[in-house]
Amino acid sequence: MTYVDAYLQSKVMGADALELITMLYDKAIVSLHIAKDSIIKGLDDPELVKKKAIELSRATDIVYYLNDILDRQRGGQIAENLSIIYTTLAGELVRANLFNDVETISKCIEILNSLKSAWEDVKKQLKENQNEQKRILAGAI
Repeated sequence: MTYVDAYLQSKVMGADALELITMLYDKAIVSLHIAKDSIIKGLDDPELVKKKAIELSRATDIVYYLNDILDRQRGGQIAENLSIIYTTLAGELVRANLFNDVETISKCIEILNSLKSAWEDVKKQLKENQNEQKRILAGAI
């Protein structure tokens, strides 16, 4: 195991659910950038074609996984809306793979960045709420 692998493993093992979700977004976004760059460089090289397909497949798998782990009972309408977004994104990524569509990949990157930012805002708000509760408890002692 390399140092990078050990670092990533420790980061994942120590992460909470929201951190894991943002890590998944990060990986999907990175994979889409790699796929997009492969298309832009030209698909005359079989290695670039392979790289594009692998990275788009990886990003699509992540989007499907994010959809699968949605808690539809507790998440209600938000979970349903996310499911629609994830399903649409997955379809667009399959289409982008078939037609080497850089514009669609760029739009998917934008959407994933927006969703990731929203999850980061949720995490920040939760942390602020926890800190406020600690201050209230400390003041009561």
